[in-house]
Amino acid sequence: MSRLERKARELKAEEARIVECLDGNRNLIALFPEVVLQRLKANIRQQQDLRNEVDRQTEVTLEQAKRVKQAERLVADAQMERDRIMELEELHEVIEHYARQRDFSAP
Repeated sequence: MSRLERKARELKAEEARIVECLDGNRNLIALFPEVVLQRLKANIRQQQDLRNEVDRQTEVTLEQAKRVKQAERLVADAQMERDRIMELEELHEVIEHYARQRDFSAP
């Protein structure tokens, strides 16, 4: 993402330099109208492509974050279930222990 953002800043800066140069020297437009127009169009296309790629990367990142969150929930649920089972086993052991200690024979 940072690479894409850096490239977008570079393209914006290039566009600003082209426009600034053209504003400062109107003769360039007259001498190279097609070249200037092609370069500006190419720059705009590249910026659009970068925006599309940023959007795509954002979707991928969000999907990965959703999967991570889902996995975290599953792990937490599994840990809670494991803890519940362990508590039940401990309770069972305590009950068994006290049940064996009593002598139910008649005096």
